[in-house]
Amino acid sequence: MKPTTLLAAGLIVVGLVAAWRPTTPSPAPIPEPPDAATRAILAPVTQILAGHPQEARQLADFYHAAADVVRRDGNGAKVVKTTADLRAFGERAVTLRFQGVFAKVPGLSDAIHGPEGALARLLGLDVLELDHSKTADALEAVAWACQEAVR
Repeated sequence: MKPTTLLAAGLIVVGLVAAWRPTTPSPAPIPEPPDAATRAILAPVTQILAGHPQEARQLADFYHAAADVVRRDGNGAKVVKTTADLRAFGERAVTLRFQGVFAKVPGLSDAIHGPEGALARLLGLDVLELDHSKTADALEAVAWACQEAVR
């Protein structure tokens, strides 16, 4: 089995656990607000998710967990080595796990994962080698944007 498939499966499990937790969970860590330029890139995500608090919380938890996984992977195992691995993660884990959310909230998938979406703009995905720290920061920024939609 490919490492990206294993990573995607693991992140799907993380997403499922986040979705099935009790209704009064301990508060998730609040991501640090990004700088003004990053907030401008993320504004469409927050705007699209406005009025969808349940979906916004699920996505915030998921992207926060994904950022943690990518950050830890950068310290050794390197399962997510290239931008192609990140795209496979996006296609397999995110799209499959949150297809209901993306169907319910029109434009959200493109705002986050599209060619002009937040992750592409934050990461400049033209390079082959993935910068784990930058990718984790970008995923954390998306988590922040999702969380801001609830406020």
